[in-house]
Amino acid sequence: MRFIIAAVWFGCMALLPFSTIAKEDSGDFLAKAFNALDKADWVTAKHYAEKISNPVGKTLITWQRLRRGNGAWGEYVDFLAENPDWPGLQRLRSRGEAAIPPNHNPTQVRAYFKDQLPQTGSGSLRLTEAFTAQGRGADAKAEAKRAWLSLTLQQHEMNSLLHRYSGSLSRYHPKRLEFLLWNGHTNEASRMLALVSPGRQKLAKARIALQETTKGVDALINAVPANLRNGGGLAYDRFQWRIRKGRWDDAQKLLAEQSTDVEQLGLPEKWGPRRRGFARRAMRMGKTDLAYNLASKHGLSKGSDYADLEWLSGFISLTKLNAPKQAKVHFQNHMREVKTPVSLGRSGYWVGRAEEQLEDFDAAVDAFNFGAKHQTSFYGQLAAEKISAEPNVLLAGKMIIPDWRKGPLSESSVVQAGILLHHAEEQNLMRWFFSHLAETTSEMETAQLAELALGLDRPFVALGVAKEAAKRGFVIHKSYFPVTQLARYSGNVAPEIAMAIARRESELNPKAVSPVGARGLMQIMPATARQVARDINIEYSKNRLTNDWRYNAKLGSTYLGGLLDIYEGSYVLAFAAYNAGPNRVNEWIKTYGDPRGNEIDQVDWIEHIPYRETRNYVMRVIESLHVYRMRISGKIVPIRLTQDLTRG
Repeated sequence: MRFIIAAVWFGCMALLPFSTIAKEDSGDFLAKAFNALDKADWVTAKHYAEKISNPVGKTLITWQRLRRGNGAWGEYVDFLAENPDWPGLQRLRSRGEAAIPPNHNPTQVRAYFKDQLPQTGSGSLRLTEAFTAQGRGADAKAEAKRAWLSLTLQQHEMNSLLHRYSGSLSRYHPKRLEFLLWNGHTNEASRMLALVSPGRQKLAKARIALQETTKGVDALINAVPANLRNGGGLAYDRFQWRIRKGRWDDAQKLLAEQSTDVEQLGLPEKWGPRRRGFARRAMRMGKTDLAYNLASKHGLSKGSDYADLEWLSGFISLTKLNAPKQAKVHFQNHMREVKTPVSLGRSGYWVGRAEEQLEDFDAAVDAFNFGAKHQTSFYGQLAAEKISAEPNVLLAGKMIIPDWRKGPLSESSVVQAGILLHHAEEQNLMRWFFSHLAETTSEMETAQLAELALGLDRPFVALGVAKEAAKRGFVIHKSYFPVTQLARYSGNVAPEIAMAIARRESELNPKAVSPVGARGLMQIMPATARQVARDINIEYSKNRLTNDWRYNAKLGSTYLGGLLDIYEGSYVLAFAAYNAGPNRVNEWIKTYGDPRGNEIDQVDWIEHIPYRETRNYVMRVIESLHVYRMRISGKIVPIRLTQDLTRG
């Protein structure tokens, strides 16, 4: 019956302008129900849910309630069956596992785990019970083993598995202990000590002490038997301990020592994120051979860290070691692993640079042509400049997108939930719903979804959809670089600069508040906003930073304009200062030179910025300038990235 009601509602809805959808509730009841759910006030939430006439609105309340762990197991089963394409189902499913009654109907329990194995100890216990009840003892033991080697367990869950399967699990105690230690679950690891050998107990105690930064670690490390010291785990915990203690040189030395043999790393993927930082640190210090070794001896074969480290290995090879052949191999490895416009533009440009140095100019042109296909990216624009490529006309955002109501999206409960969330002023949840749907929709449907968000005046949501599309390898230019009223209220800076900064800072969300307290559209810190307000003689209001985007834009653009004056028009320095602060930028000028003028390579200077966030920030803002010049004017504009880089 529920599906019949929904079908009728969707059929009627498809005939309405999208701006009127859900107006019957105006989001008020949904907002009030969500507010009650935030307080775990289930009674009030139910009261408002009953007032919502829209069936999808009621489903939203159920979704939120079940994700918070309030519901009977049958409700979880029904919700998952009826809404398989909704976001956040992993958490909902795991909550459902906790709601399965012990020794429940085995057929129903196995059906629940048909598409996904248990994520919790509770769920695993219920599945082993189901297997046992059906006489499938081998399957029960296999599930117990999987849980033992891959899941965190509460004390009673651990005891239950040991009570039922101690004989088959005993050989896996050391592996479980390793799993727990590698993932930082020190409390659970402590509960495992009595189940392993004295030597492994000593190893675990040393690793736990290192992870918890307790006293006496040296004595505990020295007590570890020699045959257990080289598995990688102990070294990794020592490495992280040295970082927490600020012993960067010692940590770098240990990383270099362990990297001589991949077996000494244990789990190479755990070292990846820190490896990237230390390789760049060595590069900035002029230790180029060490930098290359740290970057290249990663032991990885796939993933984002692999791609980043392969690119960095190529960059060091080409720009520091004069090894273009070696660099080309690394850049090509990077190219094979990535698919976003930013990364593909980067690959094409740097393969081209390596081919140039190898004097294979035809291959260089081919590589630059490849990179130039991705003109929304920093390196894609540099590649385009290399071969004098024409600007991509699609950047103007004039693609014709058919009405979403005439396609499959009109029947999607996820879309309707997103619209209801829009009316309830739940913009973050709306973005989650739309972006989740964009993980699987076709290119045209994804463009329609983003266009719908723009039509609802939610550029923050549209950008989220477009970013999801970019991850999948296609660009929706109009939504990837939304133009808002900010372009007409850019104040002290050019419209494309204001749009580029706001896009990067808040993703065009005027209500955004960062973890460190930056607020609003241009993410200005309250102290900075107060000073700017005083300087331009207007009243300061913290609340207006998030409640009045024009006020935020005025203060943010004024501050940015001041930075441009300080750095004599240099976009590189002003944008870096907007993100990291003028004091840090002044330090970097002293350390790495002044990128203004022609003595310092501006691209090299950016790649030497110590903070990954700022390094990425400067590239993303500068690459946006060209796109926004076209988006705002609606005209074809020549690429002038090099000119933007060399200003000042």
